[in-house]
Amino acid sequence: MSNEGYIESLEQNSSRKSIINSEENEIAYIAPTSYGKSSLIADFIEKNNPKKVGIIVPTKSLLVQTYNDIKKSNNYYKLVLHDEMYNIDDEKFIGILTQERATRILNSKSKSFFDVIFIDEAHNLFKRDSRSFILSRLIQLNYKRNPNQKIIYLSPLVEDESNLKIKKTKDGTIYTRKVQHDFKSFELFYFDKNKSYFYDRFTGRKYDLKKDKNYFEYIIDNSSNKNFIYQLKPKLTEKLALELSSNINIDLSKNENIEKIINTLKKEVHPEFQMIECLKKGIVYIHGKIPNLIKEYIERQFKEIDEIEFIVANTVILEGINLPIETIFITTNKAGKQNERLDIKSLINLIGRANRLNYVFDENSKDIDKLISRIHFLEHDTYHGKKGDKNQFSIFQSLKKLNENKLFDLVKNPIIETYDIENLKFTGENKVANKEKHRKEDNKLLEHSDFVLEPPKSENERIKKYFIENSIEKYFDNLEEVIEIILINIQNYDFDFNHKIVDIIYEILIVNNVHNLNDFEIDRLKNEKARDYYNYYIDVTQKQHLNQRINSVLNHFHNKIKHEDPFLYIGTGYGDTTSIDAGKSSRYEQLNNKYRDWKNVYINLKYTEQSWVNLAIVKLKIEEDFVSFQLTLLMSFLYDFNIIPKDYYYQYIYGTTDERVINLVRFGLTVSVINKLEIDNQIENLELDKNGNLRPKNKIEFENYLINQAELFQFEIRKYLN
Repeated sequence: MSNEGYIESLEQNSSRKSIINSEENEIAYIAPTSYGKSSLIADFIEKNNPKKVGIIVPTKSLLVQTYNDIKKSNNYYKLVLHDEMYNIDDEKFIGILTQERATRILNSKSKSFFDVIFIDEAHNLFKRDSRSFILSRLIQLNYKRNPNQKIIYLSPLVEDESNLKIKKTKDGTIYTRKVQHDFKSFELFYFDKNKSYFYDRFTGRKYDLKKDKNYFEYIIDNSSNKNFIYQLKPKLTEKLALELSSNINIDLSKNENIEKIINTLKKEVHPEFQMIECLKKGIVYIHGKIPNLIKEYIERQFKEIDEIEFIVANTVILEGINLPIETIFITTNKAGKQNERLDIKSLINLIGRANRLNYVFDENSKDIDKLISRIHFLEHDTYHGKKGDKNQFSIFQSLKKLNENKLFDLVKNPIIETYDIENLKFTGENKVANKEKHRKEDNKLLEHSDFVLEPPKSENERIKKYFIENSIEKYFDNLEEVIEIILINIQNYDFDFNHKIVDIIYEILIVNNVHNLNDFEIDRLKNEKARDYYNYYIDVTQKQHLNQRINSVLNHFHNKIKHEDPFLYIGTGYGDTTSIDAGKSSRYEQLNNKYRDWKNVYINLKYTEQSWVNLAIVKLKIEEDFVSFQLTLLMSFLYDFNIIPKDYYYQYIYGTTDERVINLVRFGLTVSVINKLEIDNQIENLELDKNGNLRPKNKIEFENYLINQAELFQFEIRKYLN
């Protein structure tokens, strides 16, 4: 049994002990989902007592979950959740960080480094995207600072540990322990045209169950207590949840638990939020276009409330808290942009969400029957696509992959030692040209990786290094020219406290650089109306309560109609109109095909059949992400290069210049929560202890205050206090 009190297999137990006692510099723990990753991290730290620890997680949701796991066993380390919480004088700390925040820690001081780095979901290193490059370069940079670094890779999806080796790090092999034998197994079922089948994955045969049902009858009749329905597209995720709810003949609106959630959503989100209708039937949905607070609250309700039996979601379910899923329905094999499909590893990871061992062996409800999960694959013209259509593949083809024994790692990241362009597939008429283009991109990526490992020799190189390290370079073409123009813009700019932040971003980064812009969202800032909108959002909207922010977006919709400007940027998930048709692209862009494929990213508010309230919630999430990930990054550039002063920067980023309050925002509390606490004179009652944990100074007084507050406000604070 582990130190956390859960039951281990013999193989799991021996792997954990072997790893925490290993003296190797690179270690990999490859084990199915729910096989003791958090326990291993805590045990390793307790046994080896390293001074400077980094736990790198891919999402902010996992950051909070990992923080809560680690703080249970931590009594003597400072916990750091943000790069600006780090102090180089900290002798012992555990940084629970995204790769971006960890990189900024290393770049903040030339002598900063980690003794040990845990890489969660290490298979993400294989990907070809900016975040995998940042993670790879983090390992390279830390090795340059500390050649004795210890790296521990954690993943359920790595077949060959040598594929985790990063170029320009220590030679040698990775010491690996694998849990080969999974307690759990699964049975496969297939539904098509009102017929259902059992699929034997060992023989590859399917057997007619002779039970004719329609699509939703099949889901309802084969459901268990807790069900996950996988669908990729946010718009279809909502449609599926609503259509399923219309096929369930119960009404839970008077149930005490459900009624409380419904009232919370009506008061604190919006009375017309369409999730409310789903909840009446015991259904919720989540996806990446729902604001984080709503998403996390809904996940918690699904976990804790028995009456909620269905959650319809896409891959965001892999990024949040662990959920008590028993049965999975896979309604599409689409996995991402450009018609990517769920490969066998993605399927295994998805299936691994069902019947996690901590739920199977729960003291109150041990049920070993749950060790065999039921996984259903369903064909449908709307939710998957017609099998005969171009670029559509039968979901049955994905199901059949699960009887394949051979797994392999597809390494797309050129910073990995084993990367080989010959292992990648290039299709289409121009596959030779595409391969050559790919090779040039590889060389550029490697050149950039080498460049950021060395100290800059000029201001030009300093900006270039900063842009590459923070993936700002992807917003532009012709980086060298862009930097020259930015340097001129900096020389020509005179700061004034009355200047608005988005206008300064425009003056420094966009003026004379419009032709080099390669990011549609950033490109919008060339328009004065867009800059005014985001200045107002940062100054006012983000400080409001959630329902106020939604109403603010709705008012923006009405103003657009009033001023004969009905086209709204909403992104590819909900858009049905191109920028050309919406009149949002310049003549230059049209002539030069600046934005390839002319994707549908706008809607016409006058004629859309979609609910304005639902669109407002989606739009709010788009703005949250744009401000949090893109504008904030550009604001940081302005501050780091002394274009704006500290007090001005703090006021825009944190809404205050009070360092004590700023530390609470860095910890994770949102600007709107801080604003509420300040209004209620409760900010004085919260502090970070010597280990970086949030706590009330007067626990009884703060609890009396908290229980009288709105449900979502309570939820947002308690997720850090508990």
